[in-house]
Amino acid sequence: MELSPNNQIEDRKPILTADGLVQTSNSPFEPPTVSQETQTSNGIGGQSQLTVDQLDIEILPIIYDIVRCVEKDPLENAVKLRESQDCNHKIFELQKRFESAREQIRQLPGIDYNKEEQQQRLELLRNQLKLKQQLIRKFKDTEF
Repeated sequence: MELSPNNQIEDRKPILTADGLVQTSNSPFEPPTVSQETQTSNGIGGQSQLTVDQLDIEILPIIYDIVRCVEKDPLENAVKLRESQDCNHKIFELQKRFESAREQIRQLPGIDYNKEEQQQRLELLRNQLKLKQQLIRKFKDTEF
């Protein structure tokens, strides 16, 4: 976080250049960064980013309960009505879980990139890794 010229807090993220290097400062040719206040007001900076391991998507138990509920065939009307309400409640719960899963997936980093952009970023990161490995090797080979 840094202060902008007009004393607003800005979140300056590193930018990966075409040659695989990381650039942290803004040049006149780059678009300005979005301030944290703007991010929070837009709803994009309020929460930390999730990873795939942190996703909470458990739908199989609910599906199993729904199938069990549908398979039951009570003879009494009162029991049928109660079972039907239970089944409807479980279906509603499944819909809420699906919506929650959609929201969590939308928060994953990189989900807004298409396949080509992801491949391009991956290639740039691989090039950057190779460059850093070469620099480490050169540093280790240098005798002081």
